[in-house]
Amino acid sequence: MTLLLLDGTPIQGKGLKITANLRIEADDMSGQTSNTEKAHKGFKPKTLTVTLNIPYTNAGWLRDLMRLAEATEGGGQLKTYRVVNDTAAAFGMRQVQFAEGVSAREDDILTMWRIQFGLTEKKSNPEKVEKRSAKGTVTAQSGTGSVVGGAGSDGNGTSGELTGFEATLKKVDDWLGGSK
Repeated sequence: MTLLLLDGTPIQGKGLKITANLRIEADDMSGQTSNTEKAHKGFKPKTLTVTLNIPYTNAGWLRDLMRLAEATEGGGQLKTYRVVNDTAAAFGMRQVQFAEGVSAREDDILTMWRIQFGLTEKKSNPEKVEKRSAKGTVTAQSGTGSVVGGAGSDGNGTSGELTGFEATLKKVDDWLGGSK
């Protein structure tokens, strides 16, 4: 018998089934070729998809589930639950939040609801490692050569040494504008 507890509260229903999923993000690096190389972009939070049936006579079970799904913490954030389940434990999941909604569909033949909802991992190990890793610091970069368009060493916007052409232009400028 499958058991699912959220903060010690049992999720009640019949035929409880849990599917765990770990999505691995990767980008195709092949471009227009038939190369199969992929660029690993990290692990996304693990998810649990839960399906179960609740008889109409046990409508309180569905109300309890909805209370859990709609619960919030400070700041209006979704409540994070400690999860107890064999599949979740095997996947290394300890804390979860409701994700992607809760659906309840009336069965066509039996007098019950078919329930499905998702739980996503919160505070996962990859997330903790990412937060702990040192952030790369940005260092100033400099190149070889001289500053372009900046004020020169003499304070007049010209450098100490002028090329022949620049010296000629300076003489013409000084003659036209007068020397200060």
